[in-house]
Order: sequence, then C-alpha cells, then structure tokens
Amino acid sequence: MPKHFLANFGNNPLASCIKGEATLKGIRSLLAPYAVALLAVGSGLLLTLLLQPLLKPTIFLLFFAAVAISAWYGGIEAGLLATTLSTLAVSYFFLEPVFSLMVGSLDSIRRLGLFVLVTTFITLLNSELRTAKQHLQTSLQKRQVSEARFRRLVESNIIGVIVANMDGAIAEANDVFLEMVGYSREDLLAGRVRWRDMIPPEYIEANNSAITELKTKGVCQPFENQYIRKDNSRVPILLGCALLENTPEDVICFVLDLSQGKQVEAALRQRENELRLITNAVPVNISYVDSKQHYRFNNKGYEDWFGLPASEISGKHIREVLGESVYQSILPYVETVLSGEQVTYETQLSDKDGKNHYVNVTYVPQFSQQEKVEGFVVLSTDITLHKLAEQERERLLEREQAARADAETANRMKDEFLATLSHELRTPLNAILGWSQLLRKRKLDENLTGRALETIERNSRSLTQLIEDVLDVSRIIRGTLHLSMEQVKLVTLIEAAIDTVYPAAQAKEISIKCRFDPEVEVVVGDVNRLQQVVWNLLSNAVKFTPKGGRVDVQLERIESCVQIQVSDTGGGIAAEFLPHVFERFRQADSSTTRSHGGLGLGLAIVRHLVELHGGTVCAKSPGIGQGATFVVSLPMKTI
Repeated sequence: MPKHFLANFGNNPLASCIKGEATLKGIRSLLAPYAVALLAVGSGLLLTLLLQPLLKPTIFLLFFAAVAISAWYGGIEAGLLATTLSTLAVSYFFLEPVFSLMVGSLDSIRRLGLFVLVTTFITLLNSELRTAKQHLQTSLQKRQVSEARFRRLVESNIIGVIVANMDGAIAEANDVFLEMVGYSREDLLAGRVRWRDMIPPEYIEANNSAITELKTKGVCQPFENQYIRKDNSRVPILLGCALLENTPEDVICFVLDLSQGKQVEAALRQRENELRLITNAVPVNISYVDSKQHYRFNNKGYEDWFGLPASEISGKHIREVLGESVYQSILPYVETVLSGEQVTYETQLSDKDGKNHYVNVTYVPQFSQQEKVEGFVVLSTDITLHKLAEQERERLLEREQAARADAETANRMKDEFLATLSHELRTPLNAILGWSQLLRKRKLDENLTGRALETIERNSRSLTQLIEDVLDVSRIIRGTLHLSMEQVKLVTLIEAAIDTVYPAAQAKEISIKCRFDPEVEVVVGDVNRLQQVVWNLLSNAVKFTPKGGRVDVQLERIESCVQIQVSDTGGGIAAEFLPHVFERFRQADSSTTRSHGGLGLGLAIVRHLVELHGGTVCAKSPGIGQGATFVVSLPMKTI
C-alpha cells in the first residue's frame, strides 16, 4: 500500500466512517447490559400489570426474575440498576397510594426493604457466578491453546518428547524420540520401550541424582545423558524433565539428540589437535590473545619458553605472564594491533631460566564479520643466534676493515720507508762519491784532502749506522737478536753515549745536564745494546732540540727498578702520534723534505732492546713545541 495513502488515512471519509462504526460498537457493548436491565424490568412490569389479579399475593415475583436476568447478563451494575428500577416500579404502580412514589404503610416499606435485600443478594450471587464462569472459560481457552501448542510441538517432531512414570514405563512418545532410540510405535504400545532399561551403567548415578532433584523440586535441570538404542548402539542426548500436575509419579521429558553436536564437537577437537600438532612442529612460539588482552591459545613452544602448561597460561592477562616492565614496553604495539594494524618488532625477552633472548615478534589482527578486532595472533621467533651471528659478522667486518687499514698503513709505511731509505743512502753516498772523484782527478792541498777524507769517513759511518739499524730490525723481526750479558757500569755507559753526541750538541749550542743516583753502580746487561738504547735517545733529543736548547739525562733507582730518563726542550710530540712513536717505520714527518734525517727505526729498536732486558720504555710530551721525555725502566732482577 502506498505510504501517502497511509499518511492520509486519518482524513479519508471511509476511515472516518470506520472509526465512527467502531465507536458505536464500543458504546453499544457498554450500554447493552443496562438496556437488558431496562428491558427485563419493563417486561416484568408489563406482565405484572397484566397478571396482577393472579400475582397480587406475590407482586414481586416477576421483578425477582428481571433482576436475576439483568445480573446474569450484565453483571453487578446491571443487577443493581434492575433492582432500583424494580423498586420504583413496584412502589409507583402497586403499593398504596398508587401512582405515587410515596409508601404509606409500614408493611409496604418492610416488603420493599426485603425485596431490595433479596435482589441485592441475587445480584451479588449472579455476579460471582458470572465472574467464575468467565474465569473458567478463560482458563479452558488458555488450556486449550496451551495443549494445542504442546501438541503442535510434539507432533512437529523437532525434539523428542515422552510421558513416563518413575518405574521406567513410557506411556507416550513422539516419532522423533522413537526414531532417536530406534524403536517403533508397536514396540511402544507393547511396552517394550522403558527408559530405565536404556540407561548405560555409567550414567545410572547421574539419572538417580536427576530423579532425586525431580521429586524434590518438581523439575530437574537439563543434563547430558546417553540411551542405549534397540541395536545396542548409543545416542548422546540432553534430557530435561518435569513432574505432571496431580500425578507425582508421572513425568514429561524433553529429549534433544546431541549426536550431530557431538560429531561437530569431535571434529572441532580433532581440528584443534591437528592445529596444535602443526603449531607445535614449527619453530615459532604461537599464541592467540583476545581483545581483552587475555591468552586463549598457546602452542608447546610458548609453554616451554615460560615453563608453564597451556592450561595455566590460558585466560591470563598479558601483564600476568610477561611482567609489568615488559608489558609496558610492548603496550604501544598491542594497542596498534587492536586498532587493526599488523605489527612487527624486535625486543629482548627472558625465558623460564631468566636468560635474555632476542626475539622477533609479529602481531596479526583477527576481524569479525562486522570488521571489528576480536583478537590477534602472536608469532614470536627466537633470533638470538642470528643476532649473535650478525654481531660476530660486524666484529669480523670491523677487524677486517682494521686489518685492511693496517695493511694499507703498513704498505704506505713500507713505501715511505723505501723512499726514506733511498734518500738517506743517497745523501752520504753522493758526498762520498763526490769527494772520491775529486781526490782521483785533482791534486788537492793538504787541507782539502783532510776535509775530503773526514767527509768520506763521516758519511761512511752514517751509512754503517743506517745499515746496522736495518739489520737490527731484520734480526728483531726474525727473532735472532741476542744479548751478551755482563757487568755494566750504567754511569760510565751513559757518559760514553753523551761523549758520542756531544760534538753534535756543541754545534747546536745545546747544553746536556746529567744527574746520576750514586746507588746505581754496576749492573748486568748487554753493554753494547744498552749503550745503543741511550745513544738513540740522546741522538733523537739532540736532533729535535733547536739551537740553544737543553737536554737532561737522569739516572736513578726507584724501588726495584732502575730508571733512565732523557728529556729535551725540542719540538715535542703531537698527542695523536704518541701511541705510535715506538712503531717501526713511523715518523711524525715521513716526507722526503723533512728537516731531520733518519729511517724512523731508532725508537722501535730502543723498545725491543729494553723489552729484551725485561723493561719498559714510554714517551711523554705536553704537545708540539713543548719538548719530550723518554723514560726507560729496567727491573733490578733482570739487570
């Protein structure tokens, strides 16, 4: 029907007529009892007037009937109306004075009072009978409706229904129940279907408890049961019973076949077992967490990790299992997945033994049909070995890069050393070659000849020293450098080394100051190598100290050690170069244009010789331009 028709129905003339008719019917139904009362009283009055000669001794007879009819049809209100009208009619038409509502005699008043009393009683009695009849009719109608509904439920064969007694006999059963237990209706009519005979032994106790509850409360709560079918197979059922009214030995039972549900339950259980078998086989910790952050499923890996069975983890909040600190650290990820986004992150997690592991965690949200997040799957993988391998790979890479850098540095130092060696060899060789050619080609005077010989000798010694340094380094590398131990006077040894470098110091106006501890006298060591150590240190000090500078040499005994200290006021050593000052082929200035000669081997040789004596050597310098100090410390037991 169109909506506009419904919308305008109230303004439609036909609708107005229908409403008016309904209103009239309602008014008629309300006025009908009173109309009946008027009609009954009027009829009684007319008949009494017509039959007055016959009814004179009992003038109220027909009016009693009118009141009774009115009360039976219309109830107490119509009965009272009929009583009132009857009283007025009798008083007006039949009692002296006639045609007046005034009653003259006491006997008439008594008769009217008795009439009113009796008719009122009749009205009340009829009203009660009418109400009881209506209630009975209503109850019968309801019972008929209920019986019809129950019969419809029984005959619809949706669930099994039986009527039985406590002894086990089944009086009535619908087709569903008979089919459920495998019996026919002929078996039922023959009395071969008894519920007590169908109960398996292991369910007898449960049925007895239900019977006790049934006798006590009149009903028993539905419970799972089994019946033995006619073919001796079993059928799982859900059974609920109630006592019938007025027959305490009879019960009505509703029987629901659970076979399909049990099959579904078994299939689900099998699927769950298969799923658990699969999830237990993979090397991943798997769990399911609902939207309230409670665990609902955990595989064996998860159980082993925390040392708890799945039954103890299931239902617990994440915070209870992981702890407050871990929960707070992962809470942002949990909130993200509960908003519908997949999350992957790495963190550290302790196992049941308290050992920390690196884990990779992925949260996968699960959505309902309404696209709401019902929970999420947790996939946790232990990546500790991978992380350790990655860290080891990084360390190896760092070592490889450091080794490569060292190799490149060594290669560069080798090239620099070869360039320096070539330069250091070329300089004295050029001087020797030049003066040798002059001596051969020209006749020089005595002074020039002496100068030439002196130059040749000096450069020859320089070459000898260079070669000795290179040979010493070669012996150090090959491990063939040996010491010849003997008694050595350190003071005499240091003074001899000072005498060797004194001419060079004097040429640069460098003063050499000495301070010797008198407690240090004769010691044991290789005199030549110890002198080489002191000479190298003094030679370096003089070489790098500017004109007019100062070199201090100190010898003293400190507890069980002898310490030789050489200090200068020279150019100093940069802080970044101090750790490398004793390395082979290392020079602060390795270019061929440097202002000081040498191969950069002297300090490396010093360190090795000192270590061969069981001592140590170190270098100190406040910085560039602030001089340097070299300290050799030798243990007394070694010397």
